[in-house]
Amino acid sequence: MKSNQIDRRFSFRAIWSKKLQALGPIAFLTVVVWLCSCDANLFGPESREIAGGYRLKRANNPNEFALTIPNEDVGLIIDEIGWREPLIFARAFGSQYWDVINTAHAQHIRVSDLQRKSDPISQSISIRSAEIAWKELNRHNRLW
Repeated sequence: MKSNQIDRRFSFRAIWSKKLQALGPIAFLTVVVWLCSCDANLFGPESREIAGGYRLKRANNPNEFALTIPNEDVGLIIDEIGWREPLIFARAFGSQYWDVINTAHAQHIRVSDLQRKSDPISQSISIRSAEIAWKELNRHNRLW
């Protein structure tokens, strides 16, 4: 090969390398925007707000969910939950009783399953498993 051919090939590589370096900041910005917009939580358990600071939080076990009160990180491990403004109904793992939270007044009472089923307002609230509720809740928006 002639020396001028080697120089041209070397020049082409140098120019191509500079073009790739110019794309570096664009690629970095694209990755940052993608990571910030996805629902993956890279820094620990995530939670989703229902209303009034009450949140459904994924527990250490991926199949367990906790209902947390405002400004707290730990909460009651629950099997079932239901809501309709301003009420949240939740049943703790293995319990016969329901925790009823009035988010408008920050009131908490406990009722039996029989009491819940005999009350017309309570009957109208759809109860679902904690896992289904987790899928229905939005990570970034509360319900009310």
